[in-house]
Parts: sequence; structure tokens; C-alpha cells
Amino acid sequence: MMGVSTHSPLSVDLTERLLMTRSSSKPVALSRRAVLGAGGVGLAAVLSACARTVHPPVDTAASESASASASASPTLPSANKSYKGKVTFDNFEKNGEYVPATAEKKAQNVPKPIMPEKVQELSIDGIYALIGYWISSFNYLALTGDIEPMKKTDLSTDYTKELEPMIKLYETGRGWIYDTSEPMSVYLLTDTPTQIEGDRILYFWRARSLVDQNAKRHLTEGDNRDKALTGAEDSQGQAMRIVVEYKEGAWFMSTQKDKDGDKSTESASPSAS
Repeated sequence: MMGVSTHSPLSVDLTERLLMTRSSSKPVALSRRAVLGAGGVGLAAVLSACARTVHPPVDTAASESASASASASPTLPSANKSYKGKVTFDNFEKNGEYVPATAEKKAQNVPKPIMPEKVQELSIDGIYALIGYWISSFNYLALTGDIEPMKKTDLSTDYTKELEPMIKLYETGRGWIYDTSEPMSVYLLTDTPTQIEGDRILYFWRARSLVDQNAKRHLTEGDNRDKALTGAEDSQGQAMRIVVEYKEGAWFMSTQKDKDGDKSTESASPSAS
């Protein structure tokens, strides 16, 4: 696990208020009111306020030589381009025609993100590829309840355990997210990441996560079955720092809530893409 991470119980609470369901056989520590009156800030909070470490699969044959190369060259070469703006990702497995979710039915044939080989590359492209896979896996989970791609980013399961409410929402047939094909977006606030001084190959990237303002959640029973995931107060999203380290022949990643993010003159919005 990386040492540059933080944990906030706030993210767990907000995620539960958004998506947690309760089973008749296994009661959970949440009231029915909290389930059916779920608010919308949980998606952003769970992305930015909870510690997690992304641990991509490593090509062990290349690991030793890659690590040796990394040790000899701790500073990444200039990217010669700007990565500022919305993070994009295009490495998906498609199975049939994608049909977006509606209030009447769940999404069908949602494209499944595939971990790109580039995450093993000692470059800014490698960092960007990992961030793209991470957010795409989160969105895939939010639209399907399938956590398998997300598990590849958290071998310890510390973070993915906190996403179980989304899984249960779909497993129990109690509801789903609709009116969006991309529930969450991440916007990078600088052209390139900033190097953290020291012997390790360590960088951070200031970012902001935004929930789709059109996104809604549908519950199959109870009052208030359809509700927007966000309110006007959530339009600015959540400020975050994405921390990455190159070791064992690949990039590892964690996130921190950025307490100074709202004080920054830098900003991101959906129009930044």
C-alpha cells in the first residue's frame, strides 16, 4: 500500500445515503428512510474522500528492468502536450449494442473497460491511462453493479468493500442509475502532474470529480422512487488530488481529498473537455 493516502469516514456515510439497500435476511445499519430518500453527493465523495490504492497487474518479466530504469531516471520526460480537462478513455470490450438505462429498465450491454498495457509505461501517458481506467471502471460499476473491473484497481479490497452498496442495488433488483452514460467525470486541473521530491518516483495531479447533473437513481419500491443524484450545491463537484507512484514496473495510484482545491484559481467544468 502507498503511504501517501488518507481516509475519511465521510465518504462511507455519503455513499450509504446514496445507494445502500437493505435485505430482509441481512439488515444493514441504515434506516429505510435513508435508503429511499437517498441524496446525490455520495458518488463524488466516494471518489475523492476515501483512500484507495490502484494496483494494476504487472508484467513480471519486464518488472525488474523497468524498475531499474525508473530508479535511474526519477523525472518523467516532458509530455509536450496538455492533459488538462476531462479524462477520457477508449479501451473497452463491447458486447452487443449499448442501450442506455431509463426509469423503466437498467442499461444493457454497457461497454466494459479493459486495463491498458500503457499503465506499465514510465510516462505521463501511463499515469493518464491508469486514471482513465479507474474512472471508467467506477462508471461501469455504477451502471451495471459489476465490480470486476474495479477490483483490478484494488487488490486489497479496502476500497471496493465500500462500493458494495452499488453492487447490492443491482443484485437485489432494488434499483439502478439512469439518464446518464457517464455518471462520474474527472477533470485534471493542470497540464501535467507535479513531481513530489524524494527518492521515489512520485507525482500528484490536482483534479475535480463531477457527477452528471442529469443522472438519476430509480428504486423499484417505496416513496420517492426516482431522484436526481445531484443538487445545485453539487455543481462544483469534489476537489481531489490523485497521487501516483511508479514501482514494480507499473503505476500505482491513490486519491486524497484536496482541502485547498476550492481556494485554487484553477477550475474545471463540463465545458472544459
